[in-house]
Amino acid sequence: MTVLFSLLFLLAQGHANEEITVQDAWIREAPPTVKILAAYMSVINKSDHDLTLISADSPAFESIMFHRTVIKDGVASMRHADQIMIPAHSRFDFAPGAYHMMLMGRKQPLKAGDKISITLLCKEIDSIEITAIIRNSAEMENNHQHH
Repeated sequence: MTVLFSLLFLLAQGHANEEITVQDAWIREAPPTVKILAAYMSVINKSDHDLTLISADSPAFESIMFHRTVIKDGVASMRHADQIMIPAHSRFDFAPGAYHMMLMGRKQPLKAGDKISITLLCKEIDSIEITAIIRNSAEMENNHQHH
């Protein structure tokens, strides 16, 4: 049963190499005047060793930074993270209200349904190329209501 579940898990929407899988990569749609967007995804470390995400890059943006949302005394603020450590055999979620990727300096108009290429660079392995889809907020809320 576990083997079957693992195979189905790996066949689910995502990008993979032997050591890392990225699933459900998406970017929140924003008006054309907004130059900074946020990207979310799940990163699964399938290897026997820790992996360290050190940077991300995309031809559609000038730069990408890792940030996390910190809530202190009811006020949310963002903190920069130089790198993200993903322990062996674990999953790390970039999710709204938590860690996320800040995509800065949008170079082109983007609308819901568009796909953007992002390259993730790890210290320990070759870079991995992923595709993130642009989703609007209403679509995201509808998805959450159905799950």
